[in-house]
Amino acid sequence: MKKRILSFVLAMAMVFSLAACGGNAASSSGNNQPASSSGTSQPAASGSTNATAAPDAVKYNWTVSSGLAVGSSWDLGLLKLAELLSERSDGAITLTVHSGGTLGSAKECLEGVQMGSIDFIVESSASLSNFTDAMSVFDLPYLFPNAEVARKALEGDAAKGQLDALESIGLKGINYWENGIYAIGCTKPINSLAELKGLRVRSIDSALQADVYGALGAMPVVLSWGDIYTSLQQGVVDAVSSTTVPNMFTANFYEVAPYITLSNQGYSPAPFICNLKLWQSLPADIQDLVVSCAEEARAYHYEVCNEQMADFRTQMEQKGTTFIEVDTTDWQAAVQSVYDKYVGADGIDPALVDAVKADVAAAQ
Repeated sequence: MKKRILSFVLAMAMVFSLAACGGNAASSSGNNQPASSSGTSQPAASGSTNATAAPDAVKYNWTVSSGLAVGSSWDLGLLKLAELLSERSDGAITLTVHSGGTLGSAKECLEGVQMGSIDFIVESSASLSNFTDAMSVFDLPYLFPNAEVARKALEGDAAKGQLDALESIGLKGINYWENGIYAIGCTKPINSLAELKGLRVRSIDSALQADVYGALGAMPVVLSWGDIYTSLQQGVVDAVSSTTVPNMFTANFYEVAPYITLSNQGYSPAPFICNLKLWQSLPADIQDLVVSCAEEARAYHYEVCNEQMADFRTQMEQKGTTFIEVDTTDWQAAVQSVYDKYVGADGIDPALVDAVKADVAAAQ
């Protein structure tokens, strides 16, 4: 009898042991999903990513920053991106768009993306030049003849390599959007390079871009975006540049600088960027979804850029703004000193400049 009882006890112990092993396997399978897909320690309320443990219930809640105004091409493109991500993830991805610099200055928001408190951003390559030399090549004057050629050239290997270089500062470059072709909005007409001489022209905080205006004979004055209108109005500066015609419209600069010279001295790409840790934490299918949606949203953004350029110019002309076309041959010759100073062993890699120029030539 004792032997029978002992055999029964051992048999029951084996049953419970097998049941316990089966429970651990199921739990382990469920834990293959990360507790948080953001790669940061930010709480969900701050706008960072939040994901649940169950594979079929993962939710991504992201923020994206744009320094341009509500209704700008960046804003409308990002709203399109948010719509595409939500639709194609069956509601699993929510992207909240913050435009108009509501999350801070360009510098503050780029730092936020580096730290992970902001998930994505669209920002001009010129602003990124203060964080890394990877984007400095795009500050060179007259590198691109127009926006159409620039868009094609930025799909080349040289520009894509500069996106990859952003990983060294904790950022993932996904693709290039557009800030646009620079013009000069002035309180007086500028019909030639000679008429620019001695004028105080607003520049962004970039030594290279300031030197461009100096080479053209102007006096560069570094001003933040929020100070431009009042500075033009009060005569602190005579002109505004390092910006585009659509931006002059949305910021109402044409009201105090009604002469816009289409000098085309620079083209500003605007990389679409993600926090690197967040990107690396995402499964491959989500990464692929973000890339495909970002490509489609960028195409829409380009359409908006084209429409706004034509529409805004018409509206400004109706309100008394004068647009001035100039022959830029002398202008391009004048800025050769900028290439001499910044391209070389201690500056921008000459091979990179040649590679970008080759992609530009192929795009024409």
